[in-house]
Parts: sequence; structure tokens; C-alpha cells
Amino acid sequence: MLFTSLKFEFYLLEFYKIMSLDNKTKKTIEINVMASVRNILLVVLCAGMMGMGMVKMVGVPELVERFAEWGFTRWMVFAIGVLETGISIMLFIKPVRKYAILAFIVLLISALSTHVLFGDAIGAIGPFAVLTGTLVFWWLDSKVG
Repeated sequence: MLFTSLKFEFYLLEFYKIMSLDNKTKKTIEINVMASVRNILLVVLCAGMMGMGMVKMVGVPELVERFAEWGFTRWMVFAIGVLETGISIMLFIKPVRKYAILAFIVLLISALSTHVLFGDAIGAIGPFAVLTGTLVFWWLDSKVG
């Protein structure tokens, strides 16, 4: 109990220190924190989508069968994998990042729609989570620049 109380007091003191700073310093801290969160989110999103894209390009039989149930051919699975991998790489390139984010959103809405259309509510959780992360990344990127 004492440790928790001391820990709380420490955080409270840190909060008061931050609150006593001038506005320019507060803004700098805010931008640095947002930039750090954005960069972490960028790496997580890209690693996940590159992994899924490569799995599709390799043509894992279970995944190809699942796509076939939805009416997609094997080359479409490969094309979607190429798109996912390419867009993930483009997110790291600042001049084209805005277009990559838009392409990513379109791709994720398409994936989400496919899952919902074919009654795969559990499978829709993944694209929904990545779409949410992408939208948060877009917002952070627009704030940080």
C-alpha cells in the first residue's frame, strides 16, 4: 500500500512538473510523444501487413482454399499479397505516405467487406483492428508531420 501511494505521488509530482512548463515546451513534449507512438504503430502495421502479404504471395494452401471459397483465383491471392507488401513498404517513404495510407484503407475496407459479406465475423476482427490502427496512424502522422 505504501509503495502504491509513493508511486502515485511520484506520478503526481511529474504531472505537476509538466504542468508548470511553458506552453512551447509542453507542445514539444506532446509532439515527441505522438511521433514515438506513430513510429511504433508504423512498424507494427507494416510488419503485420508485410507478413500477411508474403504469406499470400507464397500461396499457403489453406489460405488459397479459403480465398477460393470466396471466389478469388490463385493469381488474385498473389496480387493482393503484392499490394499488401508494396503498400507496407510505401508507408516508410514520406513523400508517398499519404497515398499509401489511402490505398491501405481501401484494401482494408475491401478485406473487411469480404469477411462480412461471406459471414466470417471472427475473420473480420483482423482487418477491422488493422483499419483502426491505420486510421490512428494517419491522424498521428497528420499531427506530427
